[in-house]
Amino acid sequence: MSASDQIARLRQQLAARFPTAQRAAGRALATGIPAIDETTGGGLPLSAVTEIVGAAPSCGISLLWGQLLAATRAAQTRAALIDAFDEFDATSFPADLLAHLIWARCGGITEALAATDLLARDANFGLVLLDLRHAPLRELRRVPSTSWYRLQRAVEPADLALVVATPAACVPSAQLRLELDHAATLDELARERAALAAALAPVLQRQRRSLAAAG
Repeated sequence: MSASDQIARLRQQLAARFPTAQRAAGRALATGIPAIDETTGGGLPLSAVTEIVGAAPSCGISLLWGQLLAATRAAQTRAALIDAFDEFDATSFPADLLAHLIWARCGGITEALAATDLLARDANFGLVLLDLRHAPLRELRRVPSTSWYRLQRAVEPADLALVVATPAACVPSAQLRLELDHAATLDELARERAALAAALAPVLQRQRRSLAAAG
């Protein structure tokens, strides 16, 4: 039997023995943003790390946060935001979008990674957001790759999406990486929030999993 046949046989055995794990591995959290859900084939992967690169100011990450909070609110699951530099503006979101959100305000990268590792292992969350957009890039790139792979291993048994926002690509364990590189103009910012979110058009940089939207 060839090596590829052996791998296929092993996968079949794992699927038969752990059907729940196999189901979770291919599911996704739909964002409601057409350019993301259609490009990825369902949304953000569950049981995996997604990196959102905010390559420009006012590129729409806060809009994406709002969409994800709405999606988890509708699914009646809890969400957690690990705010690495205490810069989250809660007043810019409708109160009903924050009712199910746990907001962890941290004092830097190390503390934020530790909080993320803890919350990612909590089975009560459907979404964990780690906001590192304002982290100094030099410090962010000093984070050992083992720390990122530890987060990936932490979420694999869980049915949640772990989303990391960064100023540049630096999460080696990311199963999906999207880049928002369009800075909204003043005319665009005058539009309704829902219209702005629907118009987001991130660039797909990496996708390591095929997906199916969570039911």
